[in-house]
Amino acid sequence: MQNARILTMILLLGFGTADTTLLFSAQKSGERGTPEPPKGNLQRSAEILYFKRFAESGSERGKEIYFYKCWVCHNDYTRAAGTAAPTLRDLYKRPRLISGQPVNDQTVAAKIKTGGSNMPGYQYTLTEQDLADLVSFLREGKCCWEDFEEKEPPRNPRYKAK
Repeated sequence: MQNARILTMILLLGFGTADTTLLFSAQKSGERGTPEPPKGNLQRSAEILYFKRFAESGSERGKEIYFYKCWVCHNDYTRAAGTAAPTLRDLYKRPRLISGQPVNDQTVAAKIKTGGSNMPGYQYTLTEQDLADLVSFLREGKCCWEDFEEKEPPRNPRYKAK
């Protein structure tokens, strides 16, 4: 209590009455300035979180989602080690999924959402836009970081070689 009185006296003596009135009136009114949103590419953490480092939408964004969510199981190394995860290369050239359903956008998206016996479901992790971008990447047939690409993950678009 004694310290609070001393601090009040120091504030009053240090600021003077006009400054103190101004200081306390700003606090009483409750007015706060609204910070301006950052301009440009300053929110890198949000770009990483929402898989938007390479593109805002489309198959390029789907490529990034695939790398972070799918590649960890669906790659040559884990298949060589004996995993049951099939390759997703040329997925849309196959007549059926392992489950027996025909290969189309709806069945592929449903499999990604619900998962299976050895695959986790991503219905709570990926949004509808994420699924659409991922499916568009798989449909394009450019999947899956095999061969030379697998040894070189996606480049950082902000890196500038000197």
